[in-house]
Amino acid sequence: MIERSKVSGKKVALLGAAIAALTACSGDNNSSGRTLTYELNPRQFIIDESLGSVQFSGAPQPTSLHLSVGSGAYRSPAEEGRFFYTITDRGPTFPCSDSQQVIGVQDFCGAGNSGSVFALPDFAPRIQSWKLSGIGTGLRLEMTESLTLKDTVGNELNGLPNPTTQAVSEQAYDASGATLAKNANGIDPEALVKLDNGRFWVAEEYGPSLLLVDVDGKVLQRQVPAGTAGDFAAATYPVQDTYLPSILARRQLDRGIEALAVTPDNDFLYFVVQAPLLNPDVATAERSRIVRIGKLSLNEDGTINSLVGEYLYRLDTPSQFARKSDGKGDLANGEFLAQSAVTINEAVAVGEDYLVLVEQAKSVSKYYRVNLENAVSILGTQWDQFSSNNSLEQQYLVDDVPFVTKQLGYDTLSKTLPVGIDPLGENVEGLALLNANFTAVTNDSRYGLYGEQSRVAILPLGPFIVATAAPEWPVLSYDKSASFRRSDANFGAGAARTLAVDSVNAQMFVVNGQSNVVDVVDITTPLTPVAAGQIDTAAAAADAGVSLGAITGVTVGVEYVAVAIEHSNPQQNGIVALYNRDELTLAATFTVGAGPKMLTFDIIGQRVLVANEGRPSADYSVDPEGSVTLIDLSDGLATAEARQITFAEFNVGGARHNELPASVRVYGPGASVAQDLEPEHISVAADNDTVFVGLQENNAMAVLDLSEGTIEAIYALGTKDYGVVGNEVDVNDDGNVILKNWLDVAGMYQPDGVAAYRHAGANFVLTANEGEARNYSGFSEEFRASELDGVSAPAVDAANRSFADAGNNNELGRLKVTDQTGDTDGDGDIDIITAFGARSFAVWDASGNLVYDSGAELERMTFASLGANFNNTDANSDDRGPEPESVALLALGSRVYAFIGLTATGGIAVYDVSSPYGVQFVQYLNNRDFTANPAADTGDQSPEGLHAFYYDNVPYLAVGHEASGNVRIFEISLPSTTSN
Repeated sequence: MIERSKVSGKKVALLGAAIAALTACSGDNNSSGRTLTYELNPRQFIIDESLGSVQFSGAPQPTSLHLSVGSGAYRSPAEEGRFFYTITDRGPTFPCSDSQQVIGVQDFCGAGNSGSVFALPDFAPRIQSWKLSGIGTGLRLEMTESLTLKDTVGNELNGLPNPTTQAVSEQAYDASGATLAKNANGIDPEALVKLDNGRFWVAEEYGPSLLLVDVDGKVLQRQVPAGTAGDFAAATYPVQDTYLPSILARRQLDRGIEALAVTPDNDFLYFVVQAPLLNPDVATAERSRIVRIGKLSLNEDGTINSLVGEYLYRLDTPSQFARKSDGKGDLANGEFLAQSAVTINEAVAVGEDYLVLVEQAKSVSKYYRVNLENAVSILGTQWDQFSSNNSLEQQYLVDDVPFVTKQLGYDTLSKTLPVGIDPLGENVEGLALLNANFTAVTNDSRYGLYGEQSRVAILPLGPFIVATAAPEWPVLSYDKSASFRRSDANFGAGAARTLAVDSVNAQMFVVNGQSNVVDVVDITTPLTPVAAGQIDTAAAAADAGVSLGAITGVTVGVEYVAVAIEHSNPQQNGIVALYNRDELTLAATFTVGAGPKMLTFDIIGQRVLVANEGRPSADYSVDPEGSVTLIDLSDGLATAEARQITFAEFNVGGARHNELPASVRVYGPGASVAQDLEPEHISVAADNDTVFVGLQENNAMAVLDLSEGTIEAIYALGTKDYGVVGNEVDVNDDGNVILKNWLDVAGMYQPDGVAAYRHAGANFVLTANEGEARNYSGFSEEFRASELDGVSAPAVDAANRSFADAGNNNELGRLKVTDQTGDTDGDGDIDIITAFGARSFAVWDASGNLVYDSGAELERMTFASLGANFNNTDANSDDRGPEPESVALLALGSRVYAFIGLTATGGIAVYDVSSPYGVQFVQYLNNRDFTANPAADTGDQSPEGLHAFYYDNVPYLAVGHEASGNVRIFEISLPSTTSN
């Protein structure tokens, strides 16, 4: 039922019911001993104030208009939590291109003409004051005042475009189709804050500008970008160009200053540009993800004292606003939106340099906590200037100017709204913090022209979007690191591959492939590592009675250190040796499957899981089955047995063969499913019951039920379309860096490293999508694209849109691809040219659905950082690019960070992955010098094994480097604990 109440002559409809699962929090904090006057709880109010109707020339019927109150919202900390303010924008308008949709008239502005139709040219923007009252279901919203904005002498302002000469403008038309003159008094408000002295600061898009508004609605001053005051000479209120950077005049049309925030003490005012600037052109602005945040200091009377900072904020990609797996979020015909759709819509200051920003693409909104405390200002630098060929907006990363720290607090894609609250929908533009628990969220309804209603939703978002402390990102630095390398280590011999750490006994275990031993390193002082001997694997060989081959992995549990060792014949069963954790004496050995590749303990250190790859012999005459071995030590070593979990049930004719997705790659010559599946890496989820197993060559993921010791499911991971914007790749090792899209070309994810974690009560797994080809003397699937010619390998279908480029070694022809995947119609040729790996990292849910993929980020980021040294001096661009191979996760406070090793390029990429719906780049570091002779390179090369750990409550990251043969140990710092 919809209840309606008369409020100051306005109609406000109340929808929704209280949420039983949520405890309503009173906004009347001093209610003891007196009647409770209001109690906030989830509610939705529909604002229904008619502005009459307009008959457009040639339209079949009049168009009804309704007030849109929600272009911005604000609640002053100096007032009770039930009072807040909203502001309208310039009034009811629509683009000329929408005239058929809105009023039923094609080309209303004239064929080929652009601009906007102003239904009410005299509409005066206004500020509304609101009051909440009532308890429980009786919560009511009342508009207590509507303050029209006026000039110095009290004449109402309007929303018409300004006569700007530096900022792009548009032509305005009235309801008859006649053109309207530009007006220096026109403003397009988008945000407001109220000062303790009763005055308001208002942000608007045209100038873009900031207006100081007195308590009676009169504009005291309008601040426009430097050098543009002359455009406003006809304004009938003071206009100054003293404080705003001149570059802001390069704003996009309808993309000016969109968000405004003031510190609770009124000392600082922040403004945020809605989208990237036209610096230098539209194409750049539409691709860029960089927006600017300004910080102004205020005088006691609320006027501006100075501009003290300008900072860089990085927008999310469109893929972070939707899920293709279930069609939820912002998609257009099943595809992600353009980058230009992502904007900043609102801001709130929790404290000095601690903001909450609202990002939106279309209907999905995301609420980010933002920290400017350690941000680098670009004021007075080259990045604060217009440039035609090297502008800020053309950069992917900016040297020595990191983006401000942002952490996702709430998003409408993954989280549900309270019962009775409609989806927030498009144009969420107002956010007012009412108290620590509740917010008022408003929308721009576009005055009903598109059928939307103006809404105010009271939502319990406070705990999600406001934390006690501003967010921080960890910092890795070579200045706070140490390198351990044996004196006999040879370049490229694998002297430091995988590793594990025992923080209790201050020991690090390093698999040394050169000497085929496990080195023990004393890390009592982590940044002064000292060699402390080796684990006795000869004892394991004697105990198992086998001839041992390569040592492939090591892990640490509660009582034991476990080591995985291949048989001297890799196609025969290997072993796992357990060593007492304290003395490192042999405790037991267990037979496992063929080719144990990686092993791990469960979360409580009682069960060992081993991924047995089961790789074939070089001539492919012997192909053992891949498997997972489970060793349960929970009842003691004496009764422990090794249990083999196989994939035999998925063989043709097996009980579960029909469960195997058709796109799981099973293609080895003569191989059964169980033989073909090759478990590579394994990770146990935080619930200690779900296990993720990467099947790299098969481009798949197996999920195990640890309690039952069974395979729960196998999921095909699919391919990544390199024809999609955001998935650009460099496919040629010609020494030139050319990142571009390739139509009908894809990459298989084929993860190497996998790492599970938990978010919002659900399991997710992060994968490093390195890629891997089967390339043996007896069978090889690896070809150059130019070799897909119908002779050496199947031909590329002539309908493939990269057909010509595939045969050209100056274009796509050098790319290494498979001849086993890509025949989508079964006619024997290659319809989709398919490469190995996705040159990315990704996050998947427990059902194998892709939640996040880093797209072209790793290549773009390394190119921005390393220039021509990108992709190992471009030598790996024809293969797997940077080769993201290994990953480690670290829980730091309430956050989860991923450290990703790039084997080919070198270096570590750091990301905040706490929410898979708000993954953020943190840092990339690489100390290679890329000398022509790799053996002479003084930096760390080929990170393969990563391990994050705590020692004495300090976090560290240890990285084993296969080529350079050293282990780098980083101490991980937070800015608040790092001295300048």
